[in-house]
Amino acid sequence: MIMESAPVSAARHQMLLLEDDPGVRRSMQLVFQGQGYDVRAFASGEALLGDARAVQAACLIADYALAGKDGISVLSSLRSAGWQGPALLVSAFATPDLERRARQAGFAEIFEKPVKLHLLMDALERARAGQQAPDTLC
Repeated sequence: MIMESAPVSAARHQMLLLEDDPGVRRSMQLVFQGQGYDVRAFASGEALLGDARAVQAACLIADYALAGKDGISVLSSLRSAGWQGPALLVSAFATPDLERRARQAGFAEIFEKPVKLHLLMDALERARAGQQAPDTLC
């Protein structure tokens, strides 16, 4: 039996996933695990920031609108703790102002919900490779 392996570029990289909707969080977690990521999924920014291992992660995908700390605040807190990984923001409320604030906080790309997971995966690979993000919302 031949088994498909995860892409080499994703293998063994820990991802932080911040999404308050349990169904969306689980779906995204399964997709990224299938691509070889070790996904640490959180329902709130406070839970993510309370995990001492969060600063060891390779990348972050965060929802914007959350109870408590929003996705931008979470990234700002991670950056203050010295975390420098690439980050992507997902929001059902994407506006030009949100895009501006997200980019200022350090998000490489911003996606409007509902997001196509293959586009999110492509953006994550671009961000991890240090490639320039497009100038518009995805």
